[in-house]
Amino acid sequence: MENITKRERKRIERRKAIIDAAEELFSRKGYGETTMQEIAEQAGMAKGSLYLHFKSKEELYLTICVQGVAGFGEALEKSRQEARGLEEKIRSVYLAYIRHSLREPAVFRVLRDIFLEQVRQNLSDATVEEVSAIIRNWLCRESELVREGVEKGLFLPHLDPYRFSVLAWRTATGLVELALLQEPLVLGGSDLENLFEESIDLLLRGAKRPTGEPGNR
Repeated sequence: MENITKRERKRIERRKAIIDAAEELFSRKGYGETTMQEIAEQAGMAKGSLYLHFKSKEELYLTICVQGVAGFGEALEKSRQEARGLEEKIRSVYLAYIRHSLREPAVFRVLRDIFLEQVRQNLSDATVEEVSAIIRNWLCRESELVREGVEKGLFLPHLDPYRFSVLAWRTATGLVELALLQEPLVLGGSDLENLFEESIDLLLRGAKRPTGEPGNR
């Protein structure tokens, strides 16, 4: 950043302001209900200025999704590197996803909403496929830990690593939504952190090969 010009720095700051404004509005109102005019007002600039940075609302949405998945990927990779042992790495990645989602609720909601029909109908097939492919690739990356567990005899031999990752991801997503609701009638006084821990314990317990069964190492 030290070598960039004042003009370039201003361009970067304006682009970030647009992205931050769009994240907040997409999260609160939804993609279809948000207009470029509203994004411009939230970002504190004229509508025409937005189009100097993004050709369309769809391009802006795609940028947020790509950056959002990258942010999640960095958080999960950090947790993976810091954990020791295969099972602990899986647990750590799962919990890192939840904690990062709670730190970045607007990004979480934008990524979640790509699976809603009312959002998809306002996006091109190419954009939906591009975002879906990014998420699939991310899930494939995380499923490698599960695959290693199957190969080492830690998990059941018939366990599908990708399907396990999808199940874990959707379970974690549901818990994040519950946490963001902060609904006492649903939570019933449950400690959220304990709930997160218990959920991954149950998933791992169901995936493990029974002790003493041939193949354990």
